[in-house]
Amino acid sequence: MPLRAYFFILFLIFLASSMSMTMLYFYMDPTTAPMMGFSLMGIGVFLTGSSFLSLILFFMKKIYYRGDVNLGTIHASIRQAILLSIGGILMTALYGAHIYESRLIATVWLTLGCIEVMAQAIE
Repeated sequence: MPLRAYFFILFLIFLASSMSMTMLYFYMDPTTAPMMGFSLMGIGVFLTGSSFLSLILFFMKKIYYRGDVNLGTIHASIRQAILLSIGGILMTALYGAHIYESRLIATVWLTLGCIEVMAQAIE
């Protein structure tokens, strides 16, 4: 699959998930079904964040590698963006639960970093 197709699909995911998050924010009453609202908003935040971050990471790598990128670079960018989005959502959840434990935060980021290192070793 060419890189333009990846960019188009990621851009469509970003647009669709950000529009659905906006519609959820303005039109859903959280008092009727709070669990469904939080889970749908969490999925929307995850998809929006990971699709946007994957494009940003890819273009940063393209600048760093001076344009010498291939299909594996976009795969790595998508994987890293997913891990960063998961970490950001976990940090927001911990902050929302008033958990300010620095060792727990470090453990979350180290675990996600180890997952990325294992995924790079598999490639």
